[in-house]
Amino acid sequence: MSEDKLVYDRALLDPVAKTFGRSYKAYGPMHKALAWVDAERMLRRFQIFAGLIAHLGEDQPISVNDLGCGYGPMFDTFRDLPSLKNGRYYGTDISPEMIKAARARIDDPRANFRVGHSASQVADYSFVSGTYNMKMYAFDGDWQAMVEGSLKHLFSMSRVGLGFNMLSVHNPNREPTLYYGDPDHYLQFCQRHLSLNSRLVEVLSPREFVIFAMH
Repeated sequence: MSEDKLVYDRALLDPVAKTFGRSYKAYGPMHKALAWVDAERMLRRFQIFAGLIAHLGEDQPISVNDLGCGYGPMFDTFRDLPSLKNGRYYGTDISPEMIKAARARIDDPRANFRVGHSASQVADYSFVSGTYNMKMYAFDGDWQAMVEGSLKHLFSMSRVGLGFNMLSVHNPNREPTLYYGDPDHYLQFCQRHLSLNSRLVEVLSPREFVIFAMH
């Protein structure tokens, strides 16, 4: 599935892009701008993803897609990984304000940032951290369809595999503007449409879950 076939649904995504644009103007380059409760929680999610690639050595430079990169904090976490020493990082976000901030903050030849709703580069690994959580006032069914289309496209742009996290329907504290996914549904979806080699990581249960899907 090419990016042009993965339609940008303005009714779904524009309210989210505007919300994060306003949030960045209010908070600047910190976790609150990305709707994280605290910086430690945000960092923990990045570390879980980094664990998927940490075993690789410097002789195996990798490339990474970060869908919903915000102002670039995932790159801050990944920049010193041995496998990224000679690698590439591609950050994509629907918020122009976030991408402008990322480009201003990060002056590194390995990092590239662009405004968009889907990955435009094939990379070894693709990661989605918190990107699917903010739905604003979209219907859950519409948002789920968008997420599933996004995952299919992103997996097709990933040579080795992808990892994503999502708020869980088992979360005891739920907010109306956030999307909560069923971990069993998304595991079955990934095994059926992405790869049989998909697994559910329960380290964030019951509030969140992580899924790795590998080629």
